Amino acid sequence: ASSGDETQGRPVVRPTARPAALFIGPPAMPNDALRFSDLPPSLGPEGLARDTPAPALPRPAPLGLSVERQLAACRKNGTTLSVLSLCLDGLDAVMLRHGDAVESQVRHAAWTRLQSRLRGPDLAVHVGHDEFGTVLAGATGPVAELVGARVAVALSEPYCIGALQIAISVRWGCASYPGAGISGEALARAAESQRA
Repeated sequence: ASSGDETQGRPVVRPTARPAALFIGPPAMPNDALRFSDLPPSLGPEGLARDTPAPALPRPAPLGLSVERQLAACRKNGTTLSVLSLCLDGLDAVMLRHGDAVESQVRHAAWTRLQSRLRGPDLAVHVGHDEFGTVLAGATGPVAELVGARVAVALSEPYCIGALQIAISVRWGCASYPGAGISGEALARAAESQRA
């Protein structure tokens, strides 16, 4: 009699389970820097046709006002926060060369990338046409510097819009409460003055 593992004298090859995918995360970092996402930047609307309108960004808002709303909790709990001020350089050149639709898609893709680099409690702010800001809850100065550098790298990566590869650059600065200021407006000004 043949065994259950053979059919007409030939071995039966049974499928084996596919091994689970292995995710290798970023290298460990000290202290509270571990709390910040290091996922690859989201591409947002990239890859759409050149004439496809990008979704609308949030209405511009003063960065200082957004910071001030978060400061009440810091004063109450004795905690800190940090502010990033970012300027996207090159959008005007993109608009002149490729048109409004492409420039709008690049700007929205940059906004999506920025959001993908932040933790849930952090706040991204659309400050103006080519300006973004963030409020990093509980972040000390060194952590804000680390996050700012990573955000700048992510936003400076090329944007794929149709067959185009669009490159822009980013100037950024950061400021931390309470060392750089005790009001939202002062912190926003301090972060902006550090943009380089």
